[in-house]
Amino acid sequence: MGAQIKQLASVMADKERWLLWVMGLGLFIQIAGYVFFESGSARNAQVYLWLLLPAVIYGGRLLFTGRAAWPSWQYFSWLLLLLWMALSTLWGSAEEPWDWAKRSIPIALFLLAIHYLLRRDATFMRKALLLGVAVVALGALASLLYQFVWLEKPLAYRAFRIDRLGIGNFANYDHPVVAGIFHGAIAAWALGAFLDRRTPARMAIFWLAVFSALALYVLLTYTRGAWFGLLGCAIAAVFMQRSVRGWVLLGVGGGCFLLVLLMWWGSLTSQFQHSPLSGREQIWEYFFDGVMSGHWLFGHGLGTPFFFEFSTGFKVYHAHSLFLQLIYDSGLVALALMVAGLLGVFWKVWTLRDDPWVRLAFPAFVFALIAMLTDVERIFVRPGGYWTVFWLPLAILLAVPASKSRAADA
Repeated sequence: MGAQIKQLASVMADKERWLLWVMGLGLFIQIAGYVFFESGSARNAQVYLWLLLPAVIYGGRLLFTGRAAWPSWQYFSWLLLLLWMALSTLWGSAEEPWDWAKRSIPIALFLLAIHYLLRRDATFMRKALLLGVAVVALGALASLLYQFVWLEKPLAYRAFRIDRLGIGNFANYDHPVVAGIFHGAIAAWALGAFLDRRTPARMAIFWLAVFSALALYVLLTYTRGAWFGLLGCAIAAVFMQRSVRGWVLLGVGGGCFLLVLLMWWGSLTSQFQHSPLSGREQIWEYFFDGVMSGHWLFGHGLGTPFFFEFSTGFKVYHAHSLFLQLIYDSGLVALALMVAGLLGVFWKVWTLRDDPWVRLAFPAFVFALIAMLTDVERIFVRPGGYWTVFWLPLAILLAVPASKSRAADA
């Protein structure tokens, strides 16, 4: 009988390892899929297949074996936010409200998948995550060389804003703002790996090179939200990691920042004088003084189109701020749930500030919050770049166990 129990335990362990490898592949594709998939739908299909479907299997196993337990309290505000936004389709004007509402399910499964990966084998998850970061950096470096060396695109301020490799549809992010925010989010992980005191010197040099390539790409997208996000992320990373490398990098990086300011000072001051927010102030004025009247509490309903047309005829279809778009879609109720969720996460970060995963993920989350102030459309979306920007660092911070004993029980 004892031998049969051991054999059954061995089989179950093999299945757990198989599930771990499959979900690690899914996480890698979620992060790096833009580089080697030409089709967005094909990339999303692979994320569904290799990451979210195994999360369903894992969740089903927990329920079937009676091992399912309530998540930590920090999850509740975020799960309620997903539920509330899904319900807000009921009073929206979307043509297919269910198509919008059901997007909450993959996001919840993504949170579950990251929880499983981190609790089951944090070292393996770190390797899968950083491998994805390295591949994105390789795509960024190839894009920079192809566009600015081979095609000789101009380096003058905003003369050319990079957003793709330019060969086929590989490493194509469709818009410089999206490209800047995505690569800034990836750079945050590379910076954390470089500053980590546990990283050997040779690997630290490698991650510094990865971060440099990504930061240069972000710079040449001329996405100011990503610039400030990366600056805030770097400051957070230095203070979280508290390593000698960090203080040196802060000094060198500050010098490089001042040098770039001097190079582009004329162009920057001219733009800030004529259009400091690139027209966003008109969009936000329309948001506060026009479109939100009578809809502040519950919003217009998720899926309701946002539309603003400038006097020049240029049209925009979102509020150019995650937080304003959140209110537009689902009202102040949704904003209150997000604020509650953020407070829970910040409390956890403070209490676990010496945890390696918290030191790695929190600066990436800081980047997301800063960059999303002015440039992100929605986080309530299908698998894509904004999952990597926002939901990935959040999912990791939520999944970090409050104690070693809880990690062992997960």
